[in-house]
Amino acid sequence: MGNVTEAFRRKHWRVDWFVPELDHRKYAKAFREDDDYSEDVKLFWGDPHTHTNLSPCAHVDPYNQSPAESCRHARSAAGLDFLAICDHAEHLSGEQWAQCMQTAREHNDPGRFVAWPAVEWSPQGGLYGHRNIYYNDYEVPLVSGRDRISPPRLWEFLRAAPFDALTIPHHAAREATADLSRTDDDLEPAFEIFSGWGNEEYYGAPMQDTDRCMTRNFAVDCLMRGFRMGFVAGGDGHPAPPGDSGITGIYTDGLTLDGLFRGLKRRRTIATTGAKILLDFHVNGFPMGSVIPFNQHQVSSLFPLEIGVAVQGTFPIAKVEIVENGVTVFTKTKPRARLDQMAFLWRRQSGPTDGSRLIHGPNNVSRFIYVRVTQHDGHMGWTSPIWLDFYYEE
Repeated sequence: MGNVTEAFRRKHWRVDWFVPELDHRKYAKAFREDDDYSEDVKLFWGDPHTHTNLSPCAHVDPYNQSPAESCRHARSAAGLDFLAICDHAEHLSGEQWAQCMQTAREHNDPGRFVAWPAVEWSPQGGLYGHRNIYYNDYEVPLVSGRDRISPPRLWEFLRAAPFDALTIPHHAAREATADLSRTDDDLEPAFEIFSGWGNEEYYGAPMQDTDRCMTRNFAVDCLMRGFRMGFVAGGDGHPAPPGDSGITGIYTDGLTLDGLFRGLKRRRTIATTGAKILLDFHVNGFPMGSVIPFNQHQVSSLFPLEIGVAVQGTFPIAKVEIVENGVTVFTKTKPRARLDQMAFLWRRQSGPTDGSRLIHGPNNVSRFIYVRVTQHDGHMGWTSPIWLDFYYEE
């Protein structure tokens, strides 16, 4: 980049679902040329968290499906691009795990459907909560909470392993003893914000499980601790077929296991309550999942922030909200075109203030920003955050 200001601006990416009207509304230029984009990406939908009849929690008819039946349902009935079966590792034998990996291989069809090898890790006692492990290979061992009894031991093992893997925590707000005071920025790129257990964005959120939720382990709680976690949603069917509850969209360059893995690792994800709500979001051209570092000398070059949002809903849109550090800072309720479409560019004209004056000097003005969408039918969607990451420089 030629100067400091340009370091905080980049070319937008191009997604595969834009229509001209949305492209016009989201960007300042009515028409864009090929070289106006930094890269081309596609959006793929799937359920990253389902269970089969190999998990005791799924032993209820009529959804007592085998792994093979679940893959067929996800692809044909639910119309999903990918599926991760996360049966409980502690209840699987070595023979069952080998058969699971064989089934995944048989149903993996790059370019059409990805059967994502995964498993749920649940150490005894619930002290550390539950995490799913996602692999980028089919030749992988069964890893359970009996062998790797804490998150640090799990991450230590995965970091040293000859294969790539990632972890994602889920229904943490429902577990009184779950410890989400620590994570691993390299190996834990996302938080399951919605599933069959409800909405875990923040305490008091719509569709929250009000019976059991605690205030310390919601998604916003984790982000306020400084965790860099994107958002995913899954079914966690107990019992339910794939795609019956939350689903995840992943932006990447192609429908392959490696492509999805890279998209998840880079936090290029959107989460919904089950509707395929198309969402795109950027800050100064940086896409969801990005981290933008800056110091006290560069704050003025970072602003004005240009926050671009585009939504193609499955039903008329009730509202689109921009959330910053857990607080809604902008709400748009009126579409300018179709009722199921909304796109806009919102400019934050000044840097951080204390309410009356700009903040200068060595002040920590880090923040995370994401977009929340609510449709009139009640379905919701979230983009992964973008982080503005302050560091102090002498």
